[in-house]
Amino acid sequence: MKFRFLLSLFLFSSYLIGDIKVYSTVDDNHITINEAINFKVIAEGSKGFPQLDISQVADFSVISGPSQNSSFQWINGEMSSSKILSWTLIPKKVGNLRIPKMSVRVDGKKYTLSPIKITVIKSPVYSQKGKKKQGRQNKETGPPEIFLKAESDKTEAFQGEQITVYYKLYTRVKLRQYSVEKKPQGVGFWQEELYAPKQPILRDTRVEGVQYRVATLYKMAIFPTTNGDLLLDPMVLNCTVEIPGKSRFSPFFDDFFSDSFFGRTKSLVVQSQSLELKVHPIPDVGKPLNYTGAVGRFTLDSYVDTSVVEANQAITFTVELKGTGNIKLFDMSPPEFPQTLEIFNPKAFFKKDEFRDDITGVKRWEYIIIPRKAGRYFIPQQELTYFNPQSEEWESSSTEVISLTILPSKHISDQPTGLTKEEIALLEQDIRYIHTKPMRLKPVERRLISLTFIWANMLGLLLFASPKLVEAFRTNLNGDSGISRAKRALRKANRQLKKVTNHSDFETISRQIYEYFGNKLNIPSVGLDSQQVQSILSEQISSDLVNEIVKIIEQCEQGQFTPESQEINAMELARTASLVLSKIDRKL
Repeated sequence: MKFRFLLSLFLFSSYLIGDIKVYSTVDDNHITINEAINFKVIAEGSKGFPQLDISQVADFSVISGPSQNSSFQWINGEMSSSKILSWTLIPKKVGNLRIPKMSVRVDGKKYTLSPIKITVIKSPVYSQKGKKKQGRQNKETGPPEIFLKAESDKTEAFQGEQITVYYKLYTRVKLRQYSVEKKPQGVGFWQEELYAPKQPILRDTRVEGVQYRVATLYKMAIFPTTNGDLLLDPMVLNCTVEIPGKSRFSPFFDDFFSDSFFGRTKSLVVQSQSLELKVHPIPDVGKPLNYTGAVGRFTLDSYVDTSVVEANQAITFTVELKGTGNIKLFDMSPPEFPQTLEIFNPKAFFKKDEFRDDITGVKRWEYIIIPRKAGRYFIPQQELTYFNPQSEEWESSSTEVISLTILPSKHISDQPTGLTKEEIALLEQDIRYIHTKPMRLKPVERRLISLTFIWANMLGLLLFASPKLVEAFRTNLNGDSGISRAKRALRKANRQLKKVTNHSDFETISRQIYEYFGNKLNIPSVGLDSQQVQSILSEQISSDLVNEIVKIIEQCEQGQFTPESQEINAMELARTASLVLSKIDRKL
C-alpha cells in the first residue's frame, strides 16, 4: 500500500514538472450561418486554467461561456491532465471567417494560439418573402428541421414611433425544451417586452408546401431613439429536439423503433435573421420650440377635486395624459401656477393597458395646492404638441383654464392656520382636519382586559397568518415608484461600491452600475449592456461622462475573465465608478 502511494506521488510530481502544451480547437470548420461551434482552449500539464481575452474574436458572437473542465487520464502508467475552457460561438456573417491568433497566459507564462479558419455558408432557412435559401447539401437536404424567424409590423418608421417585433419558431421535429441564449439587441432603440410565454402554443402551418408547427416565442415593442439605417441583432435560442430512431431491419421495426420512447435528442443553436429598419427623422416644419419628444396619439386633461375652498385648505390638482405611443419616453413640464399658491412636488402614476400590443396607458401627475389667501385664482391651460406618425402631421391637445375660488378662513388669526408645506411633506399625507362636532363619550367598563386589547391581538394574529397580505400592504405603504427608486439610486450604488474589497471583484461594480441606471431612469436593469447605456445617456449628458462610464463597464467585463491583464484593480475602479456616477446623477 505504501509502495503504491509513493509511486503515485512520484508519477504526479514528475507530471507537475513536465512541459505545458497549450492549443485551441473547434468541433467543426464548415458550418451554416444558423449553426454554432464549440471553441476550446486546452492546457495540458498545467496547474491552472488558461486566461485570455475572447473579445478578439470579432467574426463570432459569444453565446455562452467560458465553462471550465478538468480531466485526468492514466495511460500505460503515466498520468496526464488537462484544463479546458470552452465557449459556444455563432457566426455574425457568411464567408471565410477566422478565429485570430491570440495570446494566452497559463501558470504565469505566455503562449500563442494558432488561428483557425472556419467557412460559413447560407442555410436553407426561409426568408420573409417565402423564398428558400439554398444551403450545403452534405449538411442539410431539403427544408430545415427547425428555424427561427423575426417579423416586424413595419420596416420604416419615424424616430420615436413604435415598431412591434415578433419571433416565431418553426419546427418539423418534436421540441423538448428551449432557452433564450441572447435576446435581440440594437443600438438606438428603447425596448419593452410585450409577450414571453413560459409554455408557447404550437399550431400547424405550411411554409412553401412543407408542414411545420409554429409558435410565437417572444414579442417586443421597440422605439427608435435616433434616425438612419438601424440594425436589430438576431435572437438566439438553444433548443433540444427529439430525433426519432431508425432501425436497419424491416418496416415493421422501423415503425416500432420510431416511437418517441426510443428517440434520441440533440441540441441545436438557432438564431433569427437581423432586422434592417429605416428610421426617418421627425419633420422640422411645424415643430414647436418646447417639443418634448411625444410621438403617437394623445389627449391631455386636468381637473381639481374642488374649486371652492377656504384659505389654508388643500386642493388636489391632477394632470392626466392618455394615449398610444412613446408615453414612457417623455415628460410634461409643470403648469405655471400663480405665485400666491403653495405647490407641492407632484406624485406621478402610470397605468398601462396590458391587453394591447401598442403601448397605451394613462399617466397622471397629482399636485397638492394650499392657497394661503382669499381671492380668485386661475390655473392656466397646458398644451402638448405631438407628432402623429399615421397622419404624418403635428397635432396638439390642451387642458382648460381652471378657476379657483378661495374663501376667507373662518379662523381669525394673524398667522396662517393649517399645516405648513414642510409638515405635510413629513407626514406624507394631506392635511389632518380638526373635528368640530361634539364627541360621543362612552363609559369605560372595568375589565381586566379591554375589548380594544382583545381586538388588537386578534388583528395581529390575522396579519401574522397572512404574510402575503402584510407584504402587499407594506408594498403599498412604502411604494415602489420610480420616483423613490430614482432618489435612492446613487446612495444605494455608492453604498454597495464601498463594499468592494477584493481587487478582482469586477462583477459587483458592473452590476451596481446597471442597477443604478435601472433605478434612476426607471428602466429594467436586466439585459443592459454598455451600448444600451451609451445610447440612453447620449441625449441627456455630455459625451465625456458617457465615455467615462462606458470605459468603466468595459474594464469590468474584461476583468472578469482576464484578471492578470488588468492594470487597475477592482477597488480603485469602484472608487472611480462612484465619482463618475455622482457626476452623472447631478446631470440627470
